[in-house]
Amino acid sequence: MGLKEKYLVACLVCFLVCSCAVRPTSYRSKYQGAGHQFKKADKAWIRINQLGYKPASIKVAVWVSKSERRIRDFHLIDAESGKIVFTGKAGKSYGDYGPFTDSYRLNFSTFNKSGSYYLVSGNARSPVFRIGEDVYKGTADFALRYMRQQRSGFNPYLKDSCHTTDGYTMYGPMPDSTRIDVSGGWHDASDYLQYATTSANATYHLLAAYRDFPEVFGDKHLDNGLEGSNGKADVLDEARWGLDWLLKMHPREDWLFNQLADDRDHQKMRLPTQDSVDYGVGKAKGRPVYFATGEPQESPSSGVLITSPHRSSFKTSYIGS
Repeated sequence: MGLKEKYLVACLVCFLVCSCAVRPTSYRSKYQGAGHQFKKADKAWIRINQLGYKPASIKVAVWVSKSERRIRDFHLIDAESGKIVFTGKAGKSYGDYGPFTDSYRLNFSTFNKSGSYYLVSGNARSPVFRIGEDVYKGTADFALRYMRQQRSGFNPYLKDSCHTTDGYTMYGPMPDSTRIDVSGGWHDASDYLQYATTSANATYHLLAAYRDFPEVFGDKHLDNGLEGSNGKADVLDEARWGLDWLLKMHPREDWLFNQLADDRDHQKMRLPTQDSVDYGVGKAKGRPVYFATGEPQESPSSGVLITSPHRSSFKTSYIGS
């Protein structure tokens, strides 16, 4: 190695050493100057409201640990300056919680200055969060993104159609395998099954949210979920998507279908547009839709038990129809 190469290597080593040793604006150096000595982090975490907190609202974080360590106080740190702006007592222990051996509630509700902060207690440090009047702005519409991603029939997230051949009937007042149109609605619980009960619950909460807080919802999507404006709040578009499907599942006053598809769905991870599961009528040729009889039901070709939560009194209504 020549002199020039040795010089460059030496410079690089010095640069790396200085970079690791000098941290003039870090929390570590400033907080150590306040008398706090960091040790190797133990198994403790501080969980916060990741959206943030409004200045006048209740502000609580949760400290949890997998060790036997206890805490007495905590500090709120300004993320820009690294200075302590609030110190509070940890209070009483709330004991074990889930996988954690101990937990504390860190209440800093009396602090109301807007800004960016993080919490420190013991060797645990929280992520940075905001305190401000606008911390919840846009979150109502953001939550609707998940609903649009779960749409069946046409999925605006994928900009493609799926499950358009649903479905064929089981256990209804009509012959089994009768074809009816029950496409639409939302996929449920991270798979592609669909339920009238959960969909009705979701639809109700969408409508109730708009009823109580219409001012927080925007209009940035069309009825089909694609981007655009149609003069209606997006939450109403989403509720309508659910209602339209529920009407298909409840085609007559005395008819109610409860479930679309069954556990044959759980074959592998795949996009809904690539769902090729064979439910006994050919790959991607439609899925069974189960009538709500109030009795345990079994998929004839898979042995999958389908239990309807509806009361058996409903069975009487369709038998006499």
